[in-house]
Amino acid sequence: MNLQLAKKRITELQHFVDLVENYETVDFKTHVIKGYATTGSLEKTAAKMNEFGFQVDDREIIKDDIVGVINTKVRYVDELHRLMRLAYRKKIKNNKVELFM
Repeated sequence: MNLQLAKKRITELQHFVDLVENYETVDFKTHVIKGYATTGSLEKTAAKMNEFGFQVDDREIIKDDIVGVINTKVRYVDELHRLMRLAYRKKIKNNKVELFM
Protein backbone atom coordinates (compact mmCIF):
# COMPACT_ATOMS: atom_id res chain seq x y z
CA MET A 1 0.00 0.00 0.00
CA ASN A 2 1.17 3.48 -0.79
CA LEU A 3 -0.34 6.93 -0.47
CA GLN A 4 -1.62 7.07 -4.05
CA LEU A 5 -3.35 3.68 -3.77
CA ALA A 6 -4.84 4.64 -0.41
CA LYS A 7 -6.29 7.86 -1.84
CA LYS A 8 -7.74 5.94 -4.80
CA ARG A 9 -9.35 3.41 -2.46
CA ILE A 10 -10.83 6.19 -0.31
CA THR A 11 -12.32 7.79 -3.42
CA GLU A 12 -13.83 4.45 -4.51
CA LEU A 13 -15.29 3.82 -1.06
CA GLN A 14 -16.75 7.32 -0.84
CA HIS A 15 -18.36 6.82 -4.26
CA PHE A 16 -19.95 3.59 -2.99
CA VAL A 17 -21.22 5.30 0.18
CA ASP A 18 -22.71 8.10 -1.92
CA LEU A 19 -24.40 5.60 -4.25
CA VAL A 20 -26.02 3.73 -1.37
CA GLU A 21 -27.07 6.82 0.57
CA ASN A 22 -28.60 8.47 -2.50
CA TYR A 23 -30.17 5.33 -4.01
CA GLU A 24 -33.88 5.83 -4.60
CA THR A 25 -36.06 2.91 -3.56
CA VAL A 26 -39.29 2.84 -5.53
CA ASP A 27 -40.12 -0.85 -5.82
CA PHE A 28 -39.21 -4.32 -4.54
CA LYS A 29 -36.10 -4.60 -6.71
CA THR A 30 -34.62 -1.30 -5.61
CA HIS A 31 -35.38 -2.07 -1.94
CA VAL A 32 -33.53 -5.39 -2.33
CA ILE A 33 -30.50 -3.77 -3.97
CA LYS A 34 -30.23 -1.08 -1.29
CA GLY A 35 -30.89 -3.60 1.48
CA TYR A 36 -28.14 -5.90 0.26
CA ALA A 37 -25.75 -2.96 -0.22
CA THR A 38 -26.46 -1.88 3.34
CA THR A 39 -26.23 -5.26 5.09
CA GLY A 40 -24.17 -7.48 2.78
CA SER A 41 -26.40 -10.33 3.91
CA LEU A 42 -29.06 -12.22 1.97
CA GLU A 43 -30.84 -13.31 5.16
CA LYS A 44 -30.91 -9.82 6.67
CA THR A 45 -32.12 -8.36 3.39
CA ALA A 46 -34.92 -10.95 3.18
CA ALA A 47 -35.94 -10.20 6.77
CA LYS A 48 -36.01 -6.46 6.03
CA MET A 49 -38.18 -7.02 2.93
CA ASN A 50 -40.61 -9.02 5.07
CA GLU A 51 -40.69 -6.16 7.61
CA PHE A 52 -41.62 -3.82 4.74
CA GLY A 53 -44.47 -6.20 3.85
CA PHE A 54 -43.21 -7.41 0.49
CA GLN A 55 -44.34 -10.85 -0.70
CA VAL A 56 -43.70 -13.12 -3.66
CA ASP A 57 -46.56 -15.39 -4.73
CA ASP A 58 -48.42 -14.61 -1.46
CA ARG A 59 -45.56 -15.83 0.73
CA GLU A 60 -42.76 -14.21 2.70
CA ILE A 61 -39.51 -13.29 1.01
CA ILE A 62 -36.74 -15.88 1.30
CA LYS A 63 -33.04 -15.77 0.54
CA ASP A 64 -33.53 -17.20 -2.96
CA ASP A 65 -35.83 -14.30 -3.87
CA ILE A 66 -33.05 -11.87 -2.93
CA VAL A 67 -30.53 -13.83 -5.00
CA GLY A 68 -32.92 -13.74 -7.95
CA VAL A 69 -33.08 -9.96 -7.86
CA ILE A 70 -29.35 -9.45 -7.35
CA ASN A 71 -28.42 -11.90 -10.11
CA THR A 72 -30.64 -10.36 -12.78
CA LYS A 73 -28.71 -8.74 -15.56
CA VAL A 74 -28.72 -4.98 -15.34
CA ARG A 75 -30.46 -3.78 -18.50
CA TYR A 76 -30.42 -0.08 -17.73
CA VAL A 77 -28.15 2.30 -15.91
CA ASP A 78 -28.19 1.14 -12.29
CA GLU A 79 -24.65 1.33 -11.03
CA LEU A 80 -25.43 0.12 -7.52
CA HIS A 81 -27.21 -2.98 -8.86
CA ARG A 82 -24.23 -3.69 -11.11
CA LEU A 83 -21.81 -3.35 -8.18
CA MET A 84 -23.94 -5.54 -5.90
CA ARG A 85 -24.23 -8.22 -8.59
CA LEU A 86 -20.45 -8.23 -9.04
CA ALA A 87 -19.86 -8.34 -5.27
CA TYR A 88 -22.35 -11.20 -4.80
CA ARG A 89 -20.89 -13.24 -7.64
CA LYS A 90 -17.36 -12.70 -6.30
CA LYS A 91 -18.52 -13.72 -2.82
CA ILE A 92 -20.09 -16.99 -3.99
CA LYS A 93 -17.12 -17.74 -6.24
CA ASN A 94 -14.77 -17.38 -3.26
CA ASN A 95 -17.02 -19.57 -1.11
CA LYS A 96 -17.01 -22.32 -3.73
CA VAL A 97 -13.21 -22.28 -3.87
CA GLU A 98 -13.02 -22.62 -0.07
CA LEU A 99 -15.42 -25.58 -0.10
CA PHE A 100 -13.12 -27.63 -2.30
CA MET A 101 -9.89 -26.89 -0.44
